[in-house]
Amino acid sequence: MAEQARKILALVDQDTGEFEEVPRANYAFDGAHINVGIRKGRELASAASGLTDREFRVLVWYWFATETSEEAVMRTGSAIAEELGMSPDALSRAVKVLKQARLLVEAGGLGRTTFYRCTPYLAFIGTGFAHREAVKDWNPPETKVREPRVRRRGKKGEA
Repeated sequence: MAEQARKILALVDQDTGEFEEVPRANYAFDGAHINVGIRKGRELASAASGLTDREFRVLVWYWFATETSEEAVMRTGSAIAEELGMSPDALSRAVKVLKQARLLVEAGGLGRTTFYRCTPYLAFIGTGFAHREAVKDWNPPETKVREPRVRRRGKKGEA
């Protein structure tokens, strides 16, 4: 049986006909991939959304902790808070804001622990058809959560 030909990627010099093999890199991704809406993500990252940095960081954590399309992120609040370097109370406050804006969705629970996942409008794993089916019964989330806080850099008492 003849040996199977190996395909190579090469750059060919047009004048001399010599070629230089282009090294191939292994596929860099190591697991499941998630589709995240770029426009919505940028709207939520902007100051105009009213999200605090902490709330946005919690939201992004949920984007990338979502391992299957319709499943909850099966982690306790204290475990998530520890991973994010914040107190469970701070995480709870952030989750409450994100839940009210419909950016996080309750997706089950066990005892007194409630599990959440990101809304399929923002992050989804699966085909375009499955994504369309996942969002057909949902209202889009708010990208303006609250009025942005005005931050002043003056001394106390200055206008």
